[in-house]
This record gives sequence, structure tokens and C-alpha cells, in this order.
Amino acid sequence: MPAYKLVYFNARGLGEVARLLFEVSGTEYEDKRVTKEEWIEQKKETPFGQLPMLCVGDDIIFQSNAIYRYLARVFDLYGSSNMQAARIDSICECWRDVLQAVLNIIHEEDEERKGMLQKLAVTKIIPGFLALLQARLAKNNDGQWILLSRDKISLADIVSYHMLSSVVGRFPGVIDNFPTLQAYVDRIGEIPNIKAWVESRPETEF
Repeated sequence: MPAYKLVYFNARGLGEVARLLFEVSGTEYEDKRVTKEEWIEQKKETPFGQLPMLCVGDDIIFQSNAIYRYLARVFDLYGSSNMQAARIDSICECWRDVLQAVLNIIHEEDEERKGMLQKLAVTKIIPGFLALLQARLAKNNDGQWILLSRDKISLADIVSYHMLSSVVGRFPGVIDNFPTLQAYVDRIGEIPNIKAWVESRPETEF
């Protein structure tokens, strides 16, 4: 097995799904966290000047979603057919839309517009997708994971866990109307490797 090193800032952000994939698979890796000052110096030495960055032996992978999909394939968390992989991608891409709505709030400097964006996110965008996600979960044979069978967690579940706990969790009360999703988050959080990681990982704001 190659040596893995994940390079990202001291934040959950776009690096946490990769960390969760390593943890749930029980795979050793180096969790390299750089400061913004360190990154300014190191950025010019990297091929694409972006983080997160995954080093796999002598190879380097950029772009968070490319990293997630690579690891999911390696760790057998990407389904067993092209159709399953496409369905997993569909869930992950929907979450990208939610993330963008949240980032729009964070980066907006005008307070009035920020308030409008937050109201739109917490009353329409996020609840709208959560309703669809909860329905998708209920349609699964056993209601355990979003897409696959009871004993087969996938990348879609890891992304959903991160987004529900770390991103949607920034808005108190939003998930309260979705008890099935809250139980789903709790269930993933009780997976031994994930629970141990969450309890021991560095505390960060994002």
C-alpha cells in the first residue's frame, strides 16, 4: 500500500471528508496541517497551487472531489457498478450546491445581503434538500444508508455525515424537522473509527 499524506489547513473544511474516509477504512495516513503563512511559501512549489492536496507515494492529486472519489474507489466505498457510482456522485453534487449556499453567506460582506442569503438557505435551500435526502434514505431497503445495503456504507454517507454535522450544524434547529436524518447522523457517528476520530481530532471553528 502506498504512503498517503493529506495536506490541508487546520480546519475541517474541504479536507474532512478525506480524513473520514481514511478513518472509516482504517487506513494510516499523515494528516499534514499547514498554516496560511506556511502555505504562502509552499503554494508556488505545488503543481496547481491548491489545497487540499493528497500525496499518494510520488503522485499528487488535487481538487477535493477528485480526492474523495479516488479514496472511495481505493477503499471500496464507491459502489459495485457504474450506476451505483453515478448515484453516489448525484448525492455528493447536491451537497456541493448546499455548501455553495453556505459559502455565499460566509463570504458576503454586506450585512443586509448576508441576512437575506442566510434566510434563503435555512428556509428553502437546506430544508428542501434535506427533505429529498430523508425520502431517499426511507426508500432504501433497510433505511440504514442512503444508497447501499445495511453493511455497505459509501462515499455518499460520509459526505452526508460531514455536511449534516459540520455544515448544516452551523444553523441550529434546521435539522430538527428531519428526525430520520438526525438518527442517521448519530448512527454514523457511532461507527467506532469515526467516533474515535471525532473525539480526538483538533478542535476547529470550521
